[in-house]
Amino acid sequence: MTATQTRPIDAEADPTAPSGAAPAIRGGGTEATVAPITGLAGLLGSSDHKVIGRLYIGTAMLLGSASVVASALVGIDLVDQTLGDTILDGQTADQVVSFAGSSAVLLFALPALLGLAMVVVPLQVGARSIAFPRAAAASYWAFLVGAGLIATAYAVNGGPGGGRSDAVDLWVAATGLVVAALVLGSICVATTVLGARTRGMSVERVPMFTWSMLCASVVWLLTLPVLGALLIIIYLDHRYGQIFLGGGGPAMYGRVSWIGEQPQVYAIATPVLGLLLDAAATAGGARLARRGAAQVAIAAFAVLGIGAFAIAAIAPSAADQPVTKGMALLAPLPVLAVLGLAGVTVRDGTPKPTSGLVGAVLATLLLLLGTVLGAATAFEGALELAGTRWPTAVSHLTLAAAALGLIAGLYHWATKVLGRAGNEALGRTAPLLVALGAVIVGGAEAVSGLAGDGLDARAGIEAMNGIAVFGAVMVVLGGVAAAVGLVGRRRAYEPSDPWGRGQTLEWATASPPSFANFDGDTPAVTSADPLRATSEDDTEGATS
Repeated sequence: MTATQTRPIDAEADPTAPSGAAPAIRGGGTEATVAPITGLAGLLGSSDHKVIGRLYIGTAMLLGSASVVASALVGIDLVDQTLGDTILDGQTADQVVSFAGSSAVLLFALPALLGLAMVVVPLQVGARSIAFPRAAAASYWAFLVGAGLIATAYAVNGGPGGGRSDAVDLWVAATGLVVAALVLGSICVATTVLGARTRGMSVERVPMFTWSMLCASVVWLLTLPVLGALLIIIYLDHRYGQIFLGGGGPAMYGRVSWIGEQPQVYAIATPVLGLLLDAAATAGGARLARRGAAQVAIAAFAVLGIGAFAIAAIAPSAADQPVTKGMALLAPLPVLAVLGLAGVTVRDGTPKPTSGLVGAVLATLLLLLGTVLGAATAFEGALELAGTRWPTAVSHLTLAAAALGLIAGLYHWATKVLGRAGNEALGRTAPLLVALGAVIVGGAEAVSGLAGDGLDARAGIEAMNGIAVFGAVMVVLGGVAAAVGLVGRRRAYEPSDPWGRGQTLEWATASPPSFANFDGDTPAVTSADPLRATSEDDTEGATS
């Protein structure tokens, strides 16, 4: 503990603290309660994983809004192709397209889910903090600086295809900094799962969201460094003449666009599967069905999302390899398995249609639709899908699933992440708007790819592009509604378990959690659902 981070306070000095705010599984500790220093000093110097996670989420959502604006400009520009450059000229269009594509993954989906994991994963595994808390803080500030430099590079005519050479170099370096920050954050999350679990919690007993984040983090750690190495090569090529890859200008974006394409984009959405299973168990009030099978399904989906081997710039024939086609065909199966296990879990209990469950189900259905469309690319030669809008539909549906999973997670753990419960009515309605809008966007792009011919197949049929813009507007409206529902009025006291059915350790902490997460001793567990086991033991004792 450092002097700039927290200060001890007397736990008995606050008579207004509600009794029983955080039902402990195992208590008896004598550690002093700590309170964070508030204000700017507390924000800038914090190593509290909850503060860091909230910063990640807030920054990523802001950058995601910029990505949506860029995507909307591209979509509107394609509605009437006969007029030529109606909004964006050639060079500007290349930069806007590259910003919309890269920012959706590196500046929004991945850091937002990483931020959610930084808040929730330590609570779920019974840790007092995230592993390497100062490194976690450094990862956020490096991400923020990198994102700011990327925006600066685009603003001064940098980015792929930009007309200012030093600004293009800045874009490459800044993107590399963002990648390094995300790698560091992923290390912190994965190490927390592997090395900071509480007593009695084996890897087989970790909650499903934590397991999915472990699987996703491992894949990110395998693939993001490849992107970083590729950026170094691109930098050397651009600065010293095409030494390795050849081709500059807009072609630079083609070297890194694989990070948001099939199959790599599946790895970004892997946490959605774990969120669904945790939300189903909580909303249903039942034990998760076939835990081992669920872990295998999530791990399999993460493995099928490893796409660093299929970089077109290095292995142009990778898409035609049997292993690539096999991965595409198998990807829907783990998603179907997780949906089935979630359905069995809800069926075995007495389900409530909570906002977290509704959002998680819709996010997983979007992911299923994306993987089904992705499976068709195994036959892209026969269907003539290469170079069309079909792969774009796969990417947009998968990224929409990740975004919807983020919304569901924020509502499900709102009292832990934000310290207040979300508006349940908006929490159930907003995901419907987002999901319907995403289906319209993906469906229109898929039709363009399948039915279009020539330019219409690559840039989209004009009528379908208009429909896609309408779907994008629905997505934006749903996102705004979701944000409004999360900005509620803080109550004097939030229960530790607002659903009354929590089974995992995050529901044994106060809302919002204290700096050290758990009062007294770190809780010890004897099962995968310790709160349910504890309540059942109490019921049996009262009966006897």
